[in-house]
Amino acid sequence: MIFRQSLFAFASFCLLSSIGYGHYPENNAHVYDSLSLKTGITEAQFNDAIDQVEAFYRPLYEEAFGAKLVINRNWRSSTVNASASINGSTWTVNMYGGLARRAEVTKDGFSKVLCHEVGHHVGGYPYYSSRWAAAEGQADYFATLSCARELWRDQLAANAKFRKSADSFAREKCDDVWDSEEDQNLCYRAMMAGKSLGELLSNLGGTEANFDTPDQNVVTKTATRHPVGQCRLDTYMAGALCEKEWDPSVIAGKQGSNSASSETKTLPYTCMTSQGFDGYLEGVRPSCWFKSVLN
Repeated sequence: MIFRQSLFAFASFCLLSSIGYGHYPENNAHVYDSLSLKTGITEAQFNDAIDQVEAFYRPLYEEAFGAKLVINRNWRSSTVNASASINGSTWTVNMYGGLARRAEVTKDGFSKVLCHEVGHHVGGYPYYSSRWAAAEGQADYFATLSCARELWRDQLAANAKFRKSADSFAREKCDDVWDSEEDQNLCYRAMMAGKSLGELLSNLGGTEANFDTPDQNVVTKTATRHPVGQCRLDTYMAGALCEKEWDPSVIAGKQGSNSASSETKTLPYTCMTSQGFDGYLEGVRPSCWFKSVLN
C-alpha cells in the first residue's frame, strides 16, 4: 500500500476507521529524488493539477457525501507515492513531490494519480475487505472512467493535441468505441495519461506495460491490492473505453460490501460482459484483477 517511510509520518491521520491507501506498492524510489531535479512536472504544474481536482470535487464531497476534502501538497517530500484516508467527515488525499518529479510522470499522469486517490474515497465496489476504500483496481478504473472525464471533458483544445501525438494502437482502440471526434480526443488523452503511469510502474517493478500486450492472468476472486503494471495499464485503458456514464454524486455499491447486491448497484455505471447484463466487449474491468460475483 503506502511506502514504509511514509507510513509512520502518515499515522496521525489513521484514526477511527481510517487507514491510508496508496497508489503504488512499497519501494525505495525516494532515495533517487532531489528538489533540484528538472524531470517530471514543475511545482506550478503540481499545484495546478491539485487545484483542478479540488475545484470539481471539494463542493461535490460536501454536497453529495457530507465530507470535507483535504488534499495535502507535500511538494518537498521525496516520497514516490500518493495516499488517501478517511477520519470521520474529513477525507484526505496526500500528494508528494517525489512522485511528481519522476521523469515518467506527465501532468496528466499526475492528475490520474489524484483521480486514483479520489477513487479510493468514492470509486465504490469492489472494496478492500471490510474497509471504506475502493480496491486498487477499482480506483484505477474510476480514475479514467469518471474522474479524468469530468476534469478534461471541456478542455477541447488540450484534448485535440492528442489526435496526432497519441500512440497509434491507443487511437485505434478509442476510434472503435467512440464516434465523435471530441470523445475520441478525450479517450486518447486518458490513454496516454495511463501510459505515463504504466511506464513508472514498469520501471519501479522491473516489468513492462504496453497497450498491445494485455495481462493474460485470470483471477478466481477479485484481487483488492495493487495489480502489476500491465494489469493496471489495462485497467486505465478499460476506463477510457467504457461508454457508461458515471454519476459522480453516487458511490456505486456503497458501503464496503463485496456482495452481489453491491455489484448489481454498479451496473448502471460500469461495463460488464456477464450474460444477462450489458455484453460489452470493450471497457470491462480486466480479469487480471476483477472477478464478477454475479456469474
